[in-house]
Amino acid sequence: MKKRLQRPLFLLALLFVLAACGQSATVSEEDKTPALPTEAPTTIPEADEPVSDLPTAVEYNLGETTIVQSQFSEDSRFRNMPVRLNGIIAVPAGDGGPYPVVVIFHGTHPGCPVDETEVDRWPCDPEVEQPNYRGFAYLAEALAAQGYVTLAPNLNAENTFGFGEPQPGERLLQIVELQLDALAEAVAGGPNGFGVALAGRADLSRMAIFGHSRGGEAASWLANTRGLAAPDAAEKFGYGPVKGLLLLAPAPIFTVPAASSVPQAVILPACDGDVMLQDGQLFYEGARLDPTQEAWALSVWLEQANHNYFNSTLGSDIFAIVNRADCETLLTPETQRQFLVDFATTFLTTIFSDDPQAVDGALAALGMDPAALAPDSLFGLPARVMTLAPAADRRPLLIPAGAEELTTNLAGGEVVADGVNLFYCEAGYFTPSVRPGSEPCKRANVTIPGNPAMVVTSWERSGAILSLALPEGAGDLSDYTTFSLRAAVDPMSELNAAGTPQAFSVRLTDRSGASATVRTRPGEPALTFPVGIVTEDDVFEDGLFSGRVPMTTIRLLLSDFSGVDLSQISQITLLFDQTDSGALFLGDLELVRE
Repeated sequence: MKKRLQRPLFLLALLFVLAACGQSATVSEEDKTPALPTEAPTTIPEADEPVSDLPTAVEYNLGETTIVQSQFSEDSRFRNMPVRLNGIIAVPAGDGGPYPVVVIFHGTHPGCPVDETEVDRWPCDPEVEQPNYRGFAYLAEALAAQGYVTLAPNLNAENTFGFGEPQPGERLLQIVELQLDALAEAVAGGPNGFGVALAGRADLSRMAIFGHSRGGEAASWLANTRGLAAPDAAEKFGYGPVKGLLLLAPAPIFTVPAASSVPQAVILPACDGDVMLQDGQLFYEGARLDPTQEAWALSVWLEQANHNYFNSTLGSDIFAIVNRADCETLLTPETQRQFLVDFATTFLTTIFSDDPQAVDGALAALGMDPAALAPDSLFGLPARVMTLAPAADRRPLLIPAGAEELTTNLAGGEVVADGVNLFYCEAGYFTPSVRPGSEPCKRANVTIPGNPAMVVTSWERSGAILSLALPEGAGDLSDYTTFSLRAAVDPMSELNAAGTPQAFSVRLTDRSGASATVRTRPGEPALTFPVGIVTEDDVFEDGLFSGRVPMTTIRLLLSDFSGVDLSQISQITLLFDQTDSGALFLGDLELVRE
């Protein structure tokens, strides 16, 4: 028998903090059973798009019910919240299956019309409610054509501020559970209010969740905090576990991003006019710094993309991007959505395909192949990547997670800087007034998405070195494919020539004294000079850089280091011999294998 979920009462913190208290709320069995549809399902019109042979996304309506807001007393009008259990579903053509299930969460764009105080009062007439879930009909249809049952539920009730102050996740958990319970019943041959044949068509033990904006946070929270990705999810929920997460311009507000127990990909639009600091990078950084992270993770920096165009219901972003030449021309909505279709289908191949060659090809297409140089484009569009290999396939040498790594690396060897200045910056945003002496981190002056833990590395003469010694027993690199690191050019340092890319070399030395040196390639994506201008600011000295400075991945293939014994390496050296001076944000020095 399926176990009932406990729904803790959460206290809303202002920024990235999630706390629980002891009271719990449940939905009554009467309320838990969806009513019959109040209207016949309809197909989603695809305005201004050519007719295709894709499976059609169908609108479903499981009826109206109520969910419980436990923070309100029994006699409060906000205690029992009315919700309409509707959305869209797309199913592969024919009568095959069972197929994996993809659930898509939309973001927090107002569902009901806002009043004079800018609050979307809930509930509102369905005729005036904005169907934010319909904005992913194009994606649902494309995924159904590739063999996935795809559901995009209406989450406007979760996102509204017009029916009392919400407790983080409480509404979401109930709305999603009610709809997935109904889907599970329909797949098992029971009552079916979805308007399409579902008996035996879906495999709810193979699930992925996609989330846009706050829907990305919701996806991560449900999977990793509430346990939908846990091995015992099926016992607790009756479906699951979730096998992968795809987060689109995610916005962490009430969660503290940490390890993901399943593969996770984040897409960051470079010209996001909503989550303007690309805070969704925190989902990657949280995984990177969590010692329990086992699965692979990927963050994609998509140039010229904005926040809203992933959802076809939405218009332009809330805020315009200024003082950035790289955002003067945006991707068209159609181009950005096609990128998502290509990326999503490829991502799903990595987690659901039984063909190892197909999985390897899909990982390579996503920029995850350690035997390939880091890409400057994905699916024909300019993009860069930040990649975290599965824990079993990477060997970190310098993350950094603490200042001690500037003297002793993670292999236990000495770190030597000759002509190089090193400054450790802890993770997070801070100003020099809060962290005296932290000026080199440029947290107050430069937007580095995710504000990662990093080392500011600078040099004032060619030939400066940063060397990491590998002790006896730690120098066998023969099982690895790649030396990988993340870097970005500091656009406000006088040590970097404005508009000019940086470059350096990596030297391996073996225990016989032989060495081999490989230079970073010309035009290395991570070492390009960021686009933007420095503007004066009344609060922060030195001004603000208008552009974005993501730390992205650089890969050097160990096979290119000829003449050394890779099983007996004693030293790995970053040799700053390509420019007279420079300043980089640096981290994630590690060895990776296929």
